[in-house]
Amino acid sequence: MKKWIKTTAASLLIIGMLASGATVYAAPQKPTLVYMDGVLQENVLTVNQRTMVQLKAFNDPANLTYSYEQATKTIIIVHKEKNTTVRLKSGATTAEVNGKSVKLDAPVTIKAGRTYLPLRFISDTLGGVLKYNNTDKSVIVRTPSGEERFNILMHGDLAKAREMAIHYPKTYAGKEIEASGEGFTFSYTFPKGEALRFEIQYKGLIHYTEINQDGIAVVKWQNDSMGSNGEVGTRHEDFGESVFFTKHLMLEKNVFGTIDNQGKSTELGFNDYSLNKDLADVIIVPIEGEVRTDKQT
Repeated sequence: MKKWIKTTAASLLIIGMLASGATVYAAPQKPTLVYMDGVLQENVLTVNQRTMVQLKAFNDPANLTYSYEQATKTIIIVHKEKNTTVRLKSGATTAEVNGKSVKLDAPVTIKAGRTYLPLRFISDTLGGVLKYNNTDKSVIVRTPSGEERFNILMHGDLAKAREMAIHYPKTYAGKEIEASGEGFTFSYTFPKGEALRFEIQYKGLIHYTEINQDGIAVVKWQNDSMGSNGEVGTRHEDFGESVFFTKHLMLEKNVFGTIDNQGKSTELGFNDYSLNKDLADVIIVPIEGEVRTDKQT
């Protein structure tokens, strides 16, 4: 899991180097909400009525490599699986794709040392998935690897989907609050058979998260139950029958079990990673007899 969400610092540095050529500045307009692999992009431009995003946001080390040709001040992107090579220059209105010139809807734009490209060009050329959400007027983009993760999250094995869910990037429906208590235990609770709704508790701070059909994880309720930072959002209905996974940092154990309709917890087992460090990150495990009930179509 960590491999999937880990960025490649060297690649991002290369992308930021293309700042010495001609610079094009975008006129200020109302920004479009853009989510890239579930992450809300803070810096989005509109140029020629086209949505522009930072190239570094489309980060997929498993499929894409970036390099910079100093002599020609050119960024080179290679999509290994598609056998596609893209060459870009600052201010250019075309890109070179496998040796052929491709017109861009808006020029390669440099702002604050960052390279921006038209969103449609990035997704189409580099193998991404792009979707418009008319409800909240947002744009959903997923890299090739991001699409694989999304499919597991929405349609895949229950334990794998839950593991994906607890590490997925999150946005907040209200302000984010901090825990003011103390503790060395992380607890994750899911309704029986589900992966797309869950609570996380640490140091007395409870987060309730829902993942929508676009793969956006929204923290809808927070409660600093042991401290003074209060509550944000509206508490959800009780899960009823549910399952829990608890990481005890001091004991070096990951415990799992069930919770009945009356709130009684039953421990089913644990992984003792004090004896095997490879088990330290094995938090979510299959629960015998449990069947996934929230697969999305």
